[in-house]
Amino acid sequence: MLNTFNRIWDFFVSVKLSVVLLLSLAGASIIGTVVPQNESPDAYLQAYGEVLYRIFYTVDIFDMYHSWWFQLLLVLLTINVVVCSIDRFAATWKIVFVKNPPFNISKFRNQSDTIEFADSRLAEDLKKKHISVASNYFGYKRIEDTDRGFCIFAEKWRWTRLGAYMVHLSVILLLLGGLIGSMFGFEGFVNIAEGETVNSIRLRYGSRSQALDFD
Repeated sequence: MLNTFNRIWDFFVSVKLSVVLLLSLAGASIIGTVVPQNESPDAYLQAYGEVLYRIFYTVDIFDMYHSWWFQLLLVLLTINVVVCSIDRFAATWKIVFVKNPPFNISKFRNQSDTIEFADSRLAEDLKKKHISVASNYFGYKRIEDTDRGFCIFAEKWRWTRLGAYMVHLSVILLLLGGLIGSMFGFEGFVNIAEGETVNSIRLRYGSRSQALDFD
C-alpha cells in the first residue's frame, strides 16, 4: 500500500508531468481557438466533411472547454501543482525559518565560481571591515574560524523563497476557476427594458434558455 502511494506521489511530483500537462492544455486551447465552438452540425459538416466531423464530435472538439478530457487535464495539473508544493514545503520552511542556517565551508571552496586572491592586510583588519559590510547589507551574519583564518556567512531576504508558493497558489486558483467554469459555467445574453426584471437568459450557443434562479 505504501509503495503504491509512493509511486502515485512520485508521478504527480514530476516536473515532466507538469510540462506534458501544460503543453497539452496549450495545444487544446489552440484547437479550441481554431475550431469554432458550439456551431450547428450543418456548419461543421460543410467545413470539415463527414469523417472529420464524426472524429471531432466523438472527442468533443466542438465543445472542447466543457469536454471530460479538458476537465481531466485541469484536474491533473491542479493536483500536480498541489503535490509539488507540499513535497517541497517542509524543506523550504526549514530554510526560511531556521535560526542558525548550516554553513559548510568546504562546499563553498569547491564551487566553480569561487575566487581566491591575496590581501596584504592583517586578518583582524579584514575581519572588522567585512563584519561592518555584512552588518550593513545583510540581515543575518555568522563568523566562524577556519584552518586558514576566519569565515563570514551572511544572507538576507530568506523569506523570498516563499514567493514560489504564492505563485503556485495563484495558479491553483486560476485552474480551479477554469475547472468550475468548464463544469458549471455558461454564456448568454438578455435584453432588459427599463423597469423590467428577468430571471432567465438565452444561451449564447443554441436556442435554449437558462434560468438564473433570481428571486
